[in-house]
Amino acid sequence: MIVKEISLWGSIVVACLVIVAIISFVFIDKKMLKRMLVIFGATVAQMAVVVAVVWLVYQTNAWWAYLLWYLLVVLLSIGWCLYPFQSMWKKMLVPVAVSMVAGSIVLAGSAMLCLPINVFLTVYSVLMACLTASMLQTMLNYQRSMREEPKVQQSWRESILPQVRSMAQPLVMVMPMLYAGMLLGGLSALTSLAVVLLLIGAAFVANVLAGVTALLMLRKK
Repeated sequence: MIVKEISLWGSIVVACLVIVAIISFVFIDKKMLKRMLVIFGATVAQMAVVVAVVWLVYQTNAWWAYLLWYLLVVLLSIGWCLYPFQSMWKKMLVPVAVSMVAGSIVLAGSAMLCLPINVFLTVYSVLMACLTASMLQTMLNYQRSMREEPKVQQSWRESILPQVRSMAQPLVMVMPMLYAGMLLGGLSALTSLAVVLLLIGAAFVANVLAGVTALLMLRKK
């Protein structure tokens, strides 16, 4: 059992570090501590839901379980993209939701076509995390431009390139790990490289599609 492999001393050290961090914030900034505890609680709650769905997927190995995982990741991505815009979430909800669904279809379809279904869960989740980070940056750039110069429309290059760069950075870190995992799984070096390149291409297509969709809908509003 994995429980027997967990180091008791390691667990104690981590627990002590968390306690020290909480005590430090009590003396530094109590309001900040409350906000951090709320975020931590929300993260734990989300993680509990994610763990439950992952367990269900691996226990059943059914199409509806994978569909449930797909929908859960999309909803979490939309929620994280909307989180910084609580005061204007009604304006952002439809553009963000439509763009994330469009991007997720490209990523999920590519992952299922390139990889076995039992690998879909991990690869799709990682690619969606990269897409969520880049979309969040796009929404922040859009909000900043509208606040500073609401009458000036940014060009597509100024709007999309920062998003593509935001996605390229985590991909550079993620894809080598995916490549190594495929090698350890027994795939040949050339086959693994081909799969990685295909997924990178799909990630950029999904990224641009999501960004263009969101910006078009926001500008129409």
